[in-house]
Formats: sequence, structure tokens, C-alpha cells
Amino acid sequence: MGIRKLILATSILIALTLTGCGDKGTGAVQQNGVSTGEINAKIVFDNDKVNADTVDGLSISEREVKITKPGLYTFSGTWSDGQILVDVGKESEAVLVLDGVNITNKKSAPIYVKSAEKVKIELADGKDNVLTDAEFYEFDDPQDNKPNACLYGKDDITIKGNGNLIVNANYNNGIGTSNDLKITGGNITVRAFNNGLKGNDSVTISGGNIDITSEADGIKVDNAEEVHKGFVNITGGSLKIRAKDDAIDSVRSVTVNNADVKVSVGGREIKCEGILNIAEGCISPLEE
Repeated sequence: MGIRKLILATSILIALTLTGCGDKGTGAVQQNGVSTGEINAKIVFDNDKVNADTVDGLSISEREVKITKPGLYTFSGTWSDGQILVDVGKESEAVLVLDGVNITNKKSAPIYVKSAEKVKIELADGKDNVLTDAEFYEFDDPQDNKPNACLYGKDDITIKGNGNLIVNANYNNGIGTSNDLKITGGNITVRAFNNGLKGNDSVTISGGNIDITSEADGIKVDNAEEVHKGFVNITGGSLKIRAKDDAIDSVRSVTVNNADVKVSVGGREIKCEGILNIAEGCISPLEE
């Protein structure tokens, strides 16, 4: 698909910064090591079996590992059909270290943050991680229709580290949150049936190498109700976006500087109803 020129409504305020994109830097990625704090539990998957060194803070069944206590949890191995469910309460935080996992869920999302103030997903150095969801979801509460992404959180999610993550989203979005999504590092590949990255309130990217192939928008934010929400900020990292619709779609503002963003789209490079703050040379056609 070819690149279409950026089309903006006359009501949009455009602010082009003087900051160039020549020096992308990889400092954010290099500084994102995995946490060295005390580990609450180590969970190892063996196809249809789940092994843990402790059950403190965990509820384990054949197809679910439920985290009920704040803290740091590491995961490794292959799980043929299951879900990591985070339910630590809206005032608590959890850290999930993906230390070489391949998780498939045949009825829902492989990782679902149901309740937490925020969750960090850390990609262990040099490790390959793969998440694959179902083509059709079964919901405990059909009125809720959540999760709706392969890696989904009802609250804030931050992805960091130097490892690799492949997200195969067959149902809807690739990585999604009802609040804020932040990415500070990692080599992340997303293939999504709908949007690649979806934050209801915001998407912030400050590092990492991100490769998105989506049937709708590459990155989408749609909270127009709150004044300080509804933005996309890309201030570092390298992105490749192949989108059948728009590369970036945000209701309030889009900022891109000190980053390398290459796009191939069927719609617009950027769709925004508010302020654009794009450094010269940051966005260019993706040639493959």
C-alpha cells in the first residue's frame, strides 16, 4: 500500500518542532534491564502443566494463573492453552517478567490485567516471548466484553526490557489498555486483526523497536472526554507500521520526535482532531 499525503482538517492546530530526528539514540532501551527485586514466585509452563515454586499470591488451575498479591512474578516455558490473570486490586501494582514464554489461549487473551493500579511487563534480556489469542472470545460477563486485546489491561500497562515479544492478535487489538499504555524498550512485533496498539487514554513510546501490522489503525487513542487524555507521544525508538487504515489515530494530540517512524498505510499517516507536534524527518515511507 502506498503512502498517502498527510490530510488535515482546517481546524487542526499544527506545531512543527525544531527538534530533528537524526539522533534516535538507544539509551532508553539499553537502560531497561529486568528488575532485580525480590521475586514473589517463579512460574514454569510445560504445555498443559503449570509449575510454581510457591502458591503465595497465586491461584493456579489448569488454564489460569491468577495473581492476587502485588509483587514480581517470572514466567517461562510453553503453555498450550491458558491465561495469566492479574487481579491485585486497584491500589496495587504487579510486575510480570516474561523470561521466554510461548502462551496460547484458545478462548480469550493470554494476559489479562483485570484489576491493578498499574502493571509492568518486563521482557528478559535476549529471551523470545510469544502471545497468541483466540479468534473468538468467550466472556465471563458478556456485557463487559473485556478483554479485547491479546495483551490487555483495564488499567495502566508499561512494557520494558531488552527481550523480544511477538503478539499474534486474532480477535481484535494487539496490545490494549482502558487507560495508559507505555513502551520504553523491547523488540516488539504485533500482528493484529484490528488495531496494533490501543490505549483508551494514551499511548507513550520512548524506546524499543516496534513492528506493527494491523487490519485497522497502527496506533489508536480515542478518549475525547478528558482534557488531559487522548494523546500519542513518541519520543524515542524505531517503529515500522503497516496499517490498512491510519498509522496513528489520536483524538487530541500527536507528538513525534527523536524517533524513526516508517509507515505504509491505506489511510492517513496521522489522523488527529487536535494538535500535531511532529519533528521534521521523523515519519517517512516504509519501503520493503
